[in-house]
Amino acid sequence: MDQSTNRLTQRPARPGKALVSWRNLDALALFLYGTTFLWLTSAFAGTGTSASRTAWTVTQLLVIATIGGFSVAAWGIYKATSWWERLAVGSAIFGFAPLIPYWLAASAVLGGGTVAQGVASHMVGNAPILLLLLLPSPRHWIQDQVRGR
Repeated sequence: MDQSTNRLTQRPARPGKALVSWRNLDALALFLYGTTFLWLTSAFAGTGTSASRTAWTVTQLLVIATIGGFSVAAWGIYKATSWWERLAVGSAIFGFAPLIPYWLAASAVLGGGTVAQGVASHMVGNAPILLLLLLPSPRHWIQDQVRGR
């Protein structure tokens, strides 16, 4: 606090270290999308269903791996590593795997519309990640943003 004017003073931000940047927003978006896979677990089914059935167990293991992949890819974006793209693409492809056992496990407990909505939302979520990182033009733009150019 500045004693002479009785107001708070703020130190200038470090040059080149913006709090909000494309890289930070991309990392946050990828991380938040990865966490939506929690919706596919038995805890989010909302029926008090235990995860003891094989389909739920397989679903939860695949979901944990998918969330881990997206989380590490988001950290890779934040740190501007060279491998984050491959991991994000791999996580998006792997993100289709939990949908099958989820469909089998949740169909017995939830209504078909709810299950279909969960599967469709994650299929639609994985597709843009794959398109943005596999098509050359958007991929180069994203690379430039992450590298800070």
